[in-house]
Amino acid sequence: MERSALALLIALFAAGCVHGSGMDQVHAGMTREQVSAAIGPPDLTTNTAGRECARYTVLKDFWSRVPWDMSDPYYVCYTDGKVDTFGRATVAHPS
Repeated sequence: MERSALALLIALFAAGCVHGSGMDQVHAGMTREQVSAAIGPPDLTTNTAGRECARYTVLKDFWSRVPWDMSDPYYVCYTDGKVDTFGRATVAHPS
């Protein structure tokens, strides 16, 4: 019973994440549909004056994971429906 609960928890966590290899498929000029087909739906989308940015949670590879840090935030931004910028999102920490 305990093993099945742990397996279910891991499956639920991983279901909402993109694996790192999926982000390798993203490149400039792709459409939203192509990105969604490659890495799935975003966690969050924001729109500002003709530009849309999507946020994804990317699961780190097995050897880079630690229990308190298993994923990284990534972004994909579109202008006129095509990818113009993408990469790892940095989080500013207060000093």
